[in-house]
Amino acid sequence: MTADAAPSNPVASTQQRYTAVAIALHWAIALMIIGLIAIGWIMDGMKPGPDQFAIIQLHKSFGITVLLLSVARIAWRLMNPPPAEPPMPKWQSLASKAVHILFYILIIAMPLTGWIMASASADAPTRYFNLVDIRLPGIPTLDADTRHGLEEGFEQVHSNLAWVIVGLLVLHVAGALKHHFIDKDGLIARMAPGLFGRTAGPPDDGQGAVWAFGAAALVFAAVAGLSFTTATPVATDDAPASEDVAHSNAPVWAVDYGKSKLGFRFIYMGTPYDGTFPEWSAQIQLDTDADSNEHIPADGYVRVAIPVGKLSTGEQYFDDSLGQGDWFDVAKYPEAVFEVKGGIYKLDERNYEATGVLRIKGADTPVRLPFTLDIAGTTATMHGEVTLRRLDLGVGAATTTEPAGDAEWVGNDVTVVIDIVATRQ
Repeated sequence: MTADAAPSNPVASTQQRYTAVAIALHWAIALMIIGLIAIGWIMDGMKPGPDQFAIIQLHKSFGITVLLLSVARIAWRLMNPPPAEPPMPKWQSLASKAVHILFYILIIAMPLTGWIMASASADAPTRYFNLVDIRLPGIPTLDADTRHGLEEGFEQVHSNLAWVIVGLLVLHVAGALKHHFIDKDGLIARMAPGLFGRTAGPPDDGQGAVWAFGAAALVFAAVAGLSFTTATPVATDDAPASEDVAHSNAPVWAVDYGKSKLGFRFIYMGTPYDGTFPEWSAQIQLDTDADSNEHIPADGYVRVAIPVGKLSTGEQYFDDSLGQGDWFDVAKYPEAVFEVKGGIYKLDERNYEATGVLRIKGADTPVRLPFTLDIAGTTATMHGEVTLRRLDLGVGAATTTEPAGDAEWVGNDVTVVIDIVATRQ
């Protein structure tokens, strides 16, 4: 057969197809919705943990992408009417239009309800493809009971809409196949040219791409901007101490933060993990020339302030989850403070013990921190470790500390590891 041979279906070849932009948007949105529904059912059956969290974040990111592409698709449709349908009974034409209208409603409603649910959730933020935290403005600032009600309500709606979309997809595909195999009128070829037959091409190349995709970009920029500017105000119970204020007569030690590290170790589901606090500040005064005495403290003062919301474990799941209300509740208590007032004991030339108070989530807990101190000239290298029990600190009270079926668990013991290099001033 030559390229100029007549097509096997002359009726189909006379149908005008949709524009390339409309076809691309149609299939991109359709494939993403089908994938999102399938992944949604899969992730519901997964155990809580980093893998499930990563999939949930991708699910949310692609859901928002569907919403943005749907804005572009609707704008394109308004500026570029679809090609004429082939002749068909009036009831079929009305049914087709009804299904299409419902689809347009659902491709907006489905991701929007999921976004509302995610914005109301206290579990973790929505990080759009790990680039920017984005939530619907106003919702995160509501009180906890209101947000919980919104989350539960829209979770149910979101789940039910998935079944509605499945039902419409079945009707849509069945109707398209009927037109292709029974009516043979070329209807399906308008949206899938080449795969289901030849067409006469679109009425024109279309117009308004800048406006259509610009509208989607504008929606995203507006929401992202409002998410940033309307972030929940951070409250703090701890006024930072000025590093210029002397709290004792002991020498001041300036910390070399580039050579120092504040970390922690914990166990999740039986596997050990390490984490660090990349940002912290320390005010240190200590008389290292004092005589060794395990009963009488040396002259000194220590205050370490730690922004607990900026911890890093190498696992996004932990980094996001640990800042939530049941854990560190960083929106209300952004900082943990360890303060030692006159409670540093020099046990011998190398071994010390600091007896201080750890304030975390607004509550004070006494802590004994043994540490070693190696001094070379005016430079001191300190290493200390202390094991804390997170439940005693009110951290993660709702998470069990040992295996219990398939439930998520985190060990009660958390070891804080401190390595500091400082110079005597």
